[in-house]
Amino acid sequence: VENLLLEASEIGLGAVWMGITPDTERMAAVKSVINLPEHLSAFALISCGYPAEVKAQQERYEECRVHYLE
Repeated sequence: VENLLLEASEIGLGAVWMGITPDTERMAAVKSVINLPEHLSAFALISCGYPAEVKAQQERYEECRVHYLE
């Protein structure tokens, strides 16, 4: 999924990872809708498309939250 999201961004698409695992009801619903064979299970959906707008990357790094031992 990560590689798909990175490639979508590289070619100018917007994409979002919609996790459905471990919710068995969601997994069964997706399996039914996309008609997966019995031996396969769905664990995520990825929605891709052309974004209506481009937003700036949010800066969330806070140095005070990083700790390490020497």
